Order: sequence, then structure tokens, then C-alpha cells
Amino acid sequence: MHAFSHQPHWSRLAAIALIAWLEFLQNGLLNFASSQVMGGVGAGPEEFSQAAMAYALSAVVALFNHQWCVERFGSRRHLQGSILLFALGALIAGSALSPAGFIAGRAVQGLGGAAFFTAARLEVAQLPPAKRGLGLVAFGQALLLGSALGPLLGGVLLQAYGWRALCWGILPLLLPAWWAAGQLPRRPPAHRPAHYPTWAFMLLLAAAFLLQWLIQQTPYQLFAHPRWLAGLTAAAVAALLLFRATHRRQASDRRRWRPLRRPGYRLGLVGYSCCYLLVSANSYILPMLSVQALGFDLPTSGMLLSVSYLAGIAFALLYAKLLLKCKAPGLTETMAYGCLLLAGYGWLMSGLNGEAALGRVAAILLLNGGFMSLFIMAVAQSAFRGIAPAAFGRAYQTKNIVRQVSISAGVALASVFMQARNALHYSRLSERFSWNSPQFLDSLHQLRQFMPDLSDTQRLGVLAGELARQATLVSCLDFFRLESWIGLALAACLLASRKTG
Repeated sequence: MHAFSHQPHWSRLAAIALIAWLEFLQNGLLNFASSQVMGGVGAGPEEFSQAAMAYALSAVVALFNHQWCVERFGSRRHLQGSILLFALGALIAGSALSPAGFIAGRAVQGLGGAAFFTAARLEVAQLPPAKRGLGLVAFGQALLLGSALGPLLGGVLLQAYGWRALCWGILPLLLPAWWAAGQLPRRPPAHRPAHYPTWAFMLLLAAAFLLQWLIQQTPYQLFAHPRWLAGLTAAAVAALLLFRATHRRQASDRRRWRPLRRPGYRLGLVGYSCCYLLVSANSYILPMLSVQALGFDLPTSGMLLSVSYLAGIAFALLYAKLLLKCKAPGLTETMAYGCLLLAGYGWLMSGLNGEAALGRVAAILLLNGGFMSLFIMAVAQSAFRGIAPAAFGRAYQTKNIVRQVSISAGVALASVFMQARNALHYSRLSERFSWNSPQFLDSLHQLRQFMPDLSDTQRLGVLAGELARQATLVSCLDFFRLESWIGLALAACLLASRKTG
């Protein structure tokens, strides 16, 4: 038994929480201020989603190598090296003068940040059985707290110091994380660490890059270059199949992956993918709705968007209490209830208008927090049920690869959706932006009465801004309407599988 096991459990729980929340806090800061970051580096929505893709791509490679790095360098060195990489990436991204610089910084951050979530969760698995439930609560609450503080701090930092503070503001928090890494058990390097063929990594990198690129580019290029997209799709699938075959034949640890071929685990990965994709897309859309469409200021918007995650903390604690008392519903029912909360959330959000009150929006966001907590907690229980302790590390490593790809895909798809719907609604609304339109003339006449000091040219600028705001609002409402149908479809599938099972 190592010396660390005699340390107070609160110290170990604090270390787990301080490591777990960093990546969620940083991503929450940047997703909240996506428009301001794009303006700061001169990027468009496509380039912002490329930065998310670069982060995910680096994270996938780092996650696949997580166990290899731990076995070669030891757990503490690996985690402290990851913290240094994360800090370097934050410095590069915050100093960026162009989209390329920001994308490069996020790629470096992905190499470091990928280790935090996995390392913290694996430490929970190493706790004594009597303390493991408390460890899971501390781990989950840290993730939700980091996600909640992202928009909350983002609004304050952005207004006071500008967008660069969203990257550099994470640096002071890395000092407690460094202390936390030193509190974790000292696991020395393995005598014979796993060995992977070098070119297998190149295949993994190529497959991950092509799949992410296709997710982002297909909506733009589907009709313009269908053959080109089909060729890239075939190349991505071929690289993935070759990697799988190479890993099965030549990787020294291939036997360790066999316990993960359970249908329940694979279905759990599908559930994780759906949840993270919806949550990341929602996190991308909500700031647009709050700031650009509803006109709330940045600090108010940050407080508003943190409501979902704070509600998620309450739902998670309630569900954990029901589990301890053995009164919680079944896993399938819990996931279905979460999806129904998502459907209700999307339906209520799609009914907002430009005059929506702050309290009304905050109340609706409570439902989103319930979906996130209930669905993900039930999926986690279902996916890892029956996984042997020896295979848990590999299982969680794979789950986090799915998480990173899904988060990146959510940002890319939300970006594409908003561009397409904005173009459509702006075009339709612009048809009335004409001297021949009675509505346009009435609006201009009202502005002449309420803003007599402005010239007609300035009044036209005000109307053009209102036109853009309306287009953004209607596009956001379209997204929430779609999200409502997705929630209903998922709930129906879950309840149908329960009846057939």
C-alpha cells in the first residue's frame, strides 16, 4: 500500500476536483464568447469550428496514448506535463493575431487538456470502495461547476479585459492543478510499457482528421463537390479499418481491449455521443440567442447561461440521493425522463420572442440542466456496468475519445446550421427591406419620430441591425425546435426498447 493511501480523503477528493474541472472551464469560457473570439482574431464561424476540430484531433491522439504515457513516464509526470502543455496552448491562443495562431494554440491545449478528465476519473476508481460514491459526486460536481463558471466568468472577463483574458485567465488556476497532480498516488513507470507501431498512429491521426473534416465540410461541399467528399469518406474509412487491423495484430496490449466488445458498453458510447453532441451544440447557440438576439449584456448573459449547469448540479445531487436510498428509477426510464426534459426545453425555447424576460429564459434553462445530469449519469451507469476493474481504464479512455469527437462535431454542426438558417431568414426578411414595402416605410416613419436627431442613413443602419437580430433570433428558434423533436425521438426509442426488452 502506497503512502498516499494514508492521506486524508478530503485531500484526494480536492485533487480530483481541481484536475477534472479545468478543461470544462476553459471550453466554457471560449464557447460563451465565440463571437468575440472570432472578431478578435479575424475568424469566421468555419474557422472557429476548425479550432474546435484541432482541439479534438489533438485530444483523440493524446487519449489513445494516455495509458502508454502513464506506463512510460509515470502518472504524476504525465499529468504535470499535460498541465504545462495546456498552459502553453493557452498562451499561444491568447496571443494569436490570426485564425491560424488561435487554431494552433487550441491544438496544443488539446494535447494537454485531454488528460485531465481521464486522469481524475481513474483516480476515483482507485479510491477505497466506501469512499468511491463520494468521489463520483465530487468528480461530477466539479465538471458541472467548471461548465457553470465558464459563462459566468466569461461575461465578466470579456467586458473588463477583452477576449484574450478568456485564454490567459485559466493560467492562475493551473497552479492549484499542479499541486493536485502532486497529491495523486506516485505510480512509477511500467517495466514494459505497451508498444504500438508508429505508422498505426499516423493512420489514427489521418482517420480522425478526415472524419472531423468531413463533419465540418459536408454541408458546404455536398452539392458542389460530391465526388471529392465521397473520396475523402472512403479514405477515412480505409484509414480507420487499417488502423484497427494493425492494432489487433501488432499492438502489445491488444488483449486489454477485448473486454470492451460488450453490446451494453457500445450502446453506452452511442448515448455519450448523443449527449455531448447536443450539449456542445447548445452551448454554441445559447450565447448567440442571449447576446445577439435577445440583447442581454455580457455579464447578464453569463449568469443566465450558467443556470443550466447549476441546475444540473441540483439534479445530480437529487439523483445520487435517490440512488443511495435505492429509490431511483431504472436506467432506461431515467434516460427517457432526461430526453423528455430536453424536448420540453426545446419546445419552450422555440416559443420565445425578442421581448423575452430574463426570468422566463432562466426558468426554461432549468430543464436543460435536468437533461444533462439525468441522461449522462444514467448512460454512465449503463455503459460501465459489468466492465472489469482491469479494463476500466481502457473503457474510460475510449469513452473520452468519443466525447472529444462529439463535442467538436456539435460545434461544427451548430455552426453550419446557424449559417444556413441565418442566410435563409435574412434573405426572406430582406425582401421587406425595400422602399416599396409598407412595413419598411412604417418602421422608418416610427424611427423618425423616436430618433429625430438621426439622419435617414443612420436610421437605415438601425433597421439593418434589427433585420440581422431578427434573422438570428428565428434561426435560434429553429434550432430549439429541432432539439425538441430530437428529445422526443430519443425518449420514444428508449421507451420502445424497454418494452421490447
